[in-house]
Amino acid sequence: MHESIQAVAAFDRFARFYDDDYRNYDDDIEAIAMLAEECGEPVLELGCGTGRVLLPLAAAGHRVTGVDISPALLARAAAKLNQQGLASGVQLVEADLRTFDLPQKEFAFAFCTSNTLMHFATAAEQLVVLRNAARHLRPGGRLLVDLFNPDLPRLFAVDGLMELADRWQDVQTGAEVLKWSVRTLDLAEQCQETLFIYEEIFVDGGAQRTACPFTLRFLWRSEAELMLQLAGLLVEEVWGDFEGAPYAGDSEHLVLIAVKPEA
Repeated sequence: MHESIQAVAAFDRFARFYDDDYRNYDDDIEAIAMLAEECGEPVLELGCGTGRVLLPLAAAGHRVTGVDISPALLARAAAKLNQQGLASGVQLVEADLRTFDLPQKEFAFAFCTSNTLMHFATAAEQLVVLRNAARHLRPGGRLLVDLFNPDLPRLFAVDGLMELADRWQDVQTGAEVLKWSVRTLDLAEQCQETLFIYEEIFVDGGAQRTACPFTLRFLWRSEAELMLQLAGLLVEEVWGDFEGAPYAGDSEHLVLIAVKPEA
């Protein structure tokens, strides 16, 4: 329970920066929309955040349920859905991905994108999430899991460095926002302790920093495949990007698509 409270606090702090932070990222949307169209209804997103992917799916006419642990992220998703007139086709659920239990257990397609599974810091917790996802799929339903590919040279190169990762202007406050990133590698635990610091410089010269620490536990391909098998799923495809390229050692992503066997 204590870990869940900490996670909620961390993601709530992140909420007001999320949309600006991901303003230029949509690499996964087309592929996820294609799979949703192929698999049918309904669709489940694990860790929906502010609705970056959920909203385009809803706009395309899909019936989508989004689960997230952060009320602040969900509030932003709900506001955008209402603003775009899409709320009627979407259910937002505030819950932990390890323990959520929806009445609907017949989802045709579920997805967990943007390294969301990696926010669970042990293999045991990640397996619990995957088993819970599988429990909510219908036989023949599919699950997509998007992870970053653990590029060891890159992981070691940024270990302990403070980097200026991004900068933008907040249109609401007029502040210039600098995003700083600090990453620390624990190779034995397959974890990267990550700290995002959002530094806001306001028009009156004032400044404010918001720290958002979190842990990412990365997975190797064979480990991820075995974990999906232990969750009761059969791995169908492994991509290295959202164009569907075969996974390779230098791929940017590790994207796995698995199916729940027919009874």
